[in-house]
Amino acid sequence: MIKKRKSYRVVAGSIRSELLRGLSRKICIGALAFSAAVVLLPGGKVGAYASDQTRVSSDESQVTVGYDDLDDTLQKGGLGVVVEQQDGAASLASTYDATALEKLIVEGIKAWQTSIDVSELGLTRDDIDNGAVRSIINSHPEFISLSGGYTYWTSGSSITKIQFTYLTNAKEEQQELDAALQEVKSKIDTSGMSAEEIVLAYHEYLTSTVAYAYEDYFNGTIAANHGYDMYGALVKHSCVCQGYAETMFYLLREAGLSCAIASSENINHAWNIVKIRGNWYHIDATWDDPVWDMPGRSYHDYFLVSFDTMNKNTLINHTKDRTDMVVSAQWGDTYTTAVDTTYESGKFWNGIEKAIFYKDGYWYSISEGSSKTSFNINKYQYSTNINKVLYSGTAKWTTPSGGYYPGVYSSIYLRGDNLYFTTPDSLNKIDITSTNVIPTELINIRTQYNSSTGNNLYAFGEQYGKLVYFITDSPNIKKTKDSSNSSKYNKEYAEYTFEICISHKWNAGVVTKEPTYTSTGTKKYTCTNCGETKIETIAKLVCTSHVWDSGKVVTAPTYKTEGTKKYTCKNCGTTKTETIAKLVCTKHAWDAGVVTIQPTYKTEGTRKYTCTNCGETKTETIARLVCTNHAWDAGVVTIQPTYKTEGTRKYTCTNCGETKTETIAKLVCINHAWDAGVVTKQPTYKTEGTRKYTCTNCGETKTKTIAKLVCTTHAWDNGTVTKKATYTATGVRKYTCKTCGAAKQVTIARLKLAKVTVKSAQQAGAIKLTWNKASGASGYKIYRRTAKGRYVCIKTVKSGTTSYVDKTVKSGNRYYYCVKAYNGNVLSGYTEASILYIKAPVVTVRKSAQGVKLSWKKSAGAKKYIVYRKTPTGKYRAVKTVTAKTLSWTDKTAKKGQTYYYIVKAVNNKTYSVASPQKKIKR
Repeated sequence: MIKKRKSYRVVAGSIRSELLRGLSRKICIGALAFSAAVVLLPGGKVGAYASDQTRVSSDESQVTVGYDDLDDTLQKGGLGVVVEQQDGAASLASTYDATALEKLIVEGIKAWQTSIDVSELGLTRDDIDNGAVRSIINSHPEFISLSGGYTYWTSGSSITKIQFTYLTNAKEEQQELDAALQEVKSKIDTSGMSAEEIVLAYHEYLTSTVAYAYEDYFNGTIAANHGYDMYGALVKHSCVCQGYAETMFYLLREAGLSCAIASSENINHAWNIVKIRGNWYHIDATWDDPVWDMPGRSYHDYFLVSFDTMNKNTLINHTKDRTDMVVSAQWGDTYTTAVDTTYESGKFWNGIEKAIFYKDGYWYSISEGSSKTSFNINKYQYSTNINKVLYSGTAKWTTPSGGYYPGVYSSIYLRGDNLYFTTPDSLNKIDITSTNVIPTELINIRTQYNSSTGNNLYAFGEQYGKLVYFITDSPNIKKTKDSSNSSKYNKEYAEYTFEICISHKWNAGVVTKEPTYTSTGTKKYTCTNCGETKIETIAKLVCTSHVWDSGKVVTAPTYKTEGTKKYTCKNCGTTKTETIAKLVCTKHAWDAGVVTIQPTYKTEGTRKYTCTNCGETKTETIARLVCTNHAWDAGVVTIQPTYKTEGTRKYTCTNCGETKTETIAKLVCINHAWDAGVVTKQPTYKTEGTRKYTCTNCGETKTKTIAKLVCTTHAWDNGTVTKKATYTATGVRKYTCKTCGAAKQVTIARLKLAKVTVKSAQQAGAIKLTWNKASGASGYKIYRRTAKGRYVCIKTVKSGTTSYVDKTVKSGNRYYYCVKAYNGNVLSGYTEASILYIKAPVVTVRKSAQGVKLSWKKSAGAKKYIVYRKTPTGKYRAVKTVTAKTLSWTDKTAKKGQTYYYIVKAVNNKTYSVASPQKKIKR
């Protein structure tokens, strides 16, 4: 597909600028190779008919052979949409296992199988006709190795086998593509990115590393040069719209984002759709990448836009629109509609016309500054929406006639911590980690190429796997057809290569630390191009067969409870716990016993005995008491005397229970004898009650009021927290009396932060502090003092940090540190750590007539120095200790022809500096 491009107009005398679109981007005619037969499906979808089938036999009871071409698949330049065949007869519903078929085909192609057995899947010829296989190929644009179509075998109506053929150089090209995909993965770390950032990262990678295959389009060599597939995009760095769309589809699919490839016959073009936070958006990396290719330029007019916005932008420069859009090769959710415009304004990429780069959570871009002749280099964090201008400059893009092009034509390129950028006459770099950004000029085209005013550095970026820059007199970079060779196009600019390593090729690596069962190892890789290194972690060894020790008793068994024994694997430290059986009591040791039922004159008693070893019990009987002298109680009136009759009183022996009865004389009522009364209405804490009294003599009654109850001892409930205590404020708990309903409030004390214990240790040029994590802390404040000084806070860190390296120390000084956890204005308790810092000696070695002479610079605070030596296969051993005044020593024991390694440590009592850098010498 040929694309429109942006063209730039000169302003004479620096009056104003005008951005003209659509002067050279044209409809992508011919670049997207549609299949010959297309039908419009309900909902606006378009499908391509399958090719005719060739069958050996028409008798469905016989084995037949059929052929289905793949010319309409995405990788071959086809539309990639499958539609069911309509032959006028209703087909039976398909029952084949589509998931299993895809698994077999994908695994088979990856293993370069030519024949795949599908006899158990229930696949039929109708399924083949309806695109069962072609839809799988379309969904895997990473497969570029298939040659032509495929052959299938049937038995009756069932498909039994599928046979593929591969291109001659298929394995080599597939390996190259796989390596390129690994390179994309190594360059783009999507961990921690939002969904829209992931899409942006892949958009920037494609627009900044892929050149639209313009010459292949004109020369009719798109297919021959992989212009329709991912190999062209990622290996040859050149393709047409289909290569961009397939690669973006693959990357989004691997990132787990619902996506699809869309295409339009109206404008003969393919692009992508992606779903973010429940909404669908369109991305057209092809039309955001200018033609002819301009390294470093990347537009964002078609990035995460609605269908209406995309269509409106299309109609600015084209007579046809995209309303005939076809959606194919879908992954994840099914596309519905794209109407949301969230990302079309107010985002940091809006209006940016140069490639944007990502590193360690930040996006780097170049944009227009305060005027049409100034620019800003920005560092932006998407999660916080915070932008920092790293560097600002001015750049006037003059023309040979004396005018200038207003706007930003500078480009940036990020590699490691170096950000490269261009001005009209120079290529520069800045260190993005520096607090004081000062550009370094690397190339000046006026001095290096004797380039005249009006010729400027208009392009800078990756092209065909190299980092290049163009020098020309206009930002409208182009090529023109050679008058004598119609397939050749001449550059109207001067192209130069900037030599830096833009694609690391790592060696096999060297293990720098072997992994164990308890700790990980490390492996160091070196780029064979530039020598840069990286360290990767080797996983801990997996202990597949534990070697248990003899175990340790954790809880000793008793006669009542079981014990436990803990075993530890000698390899990996894994532990297991086994139960030790309870002790068995073979001979009971009975205690003195406890009387459980006292004996009386009427009943026997019991005594319970318990074994002091195992707790088992037994019960013995105690004989009844014998009554020898009655002890009569006060008696009980059995018949009350009245004013008419005598009564009776019954007495009982309190020992044996024997009884006797005596007569009570008749009563004479001379004064009422009121009984204890009967409560007729119970008093409460709120109301009075009543009690009725009866004269026990004559039966007369009276009623008295009972006072309301007084709650003298409240029965408080467990209380309810009405305000929780925090680290900065007390809380409140409300209690209610369960008896009378009274309430009270009690203050809950503020929460306290745990004491922080700090430890200190020597490091090269610094002191490292570590401390325990305090629950509830918002962060930590680090304090330092000297012997005579007061504590000063030198650093405040977040709660997740439990270490700090103090690089501002001086050799010979003793420092005292403490760390306080804080939450608001609440500080925790702390402990103090003291350490004497001694700087590692700076050592030089040389050969002398007597041996090897070592010299070093004085380390303040040192009382002596210890020299260590080792051979290449040995270990360091101390060979000499000298006083603080001695700053050199000759090793006279060194043998000629032998290689030695030396280090020196400065010592003050028990304090040792870190070792000096190792020095190697051969005597």
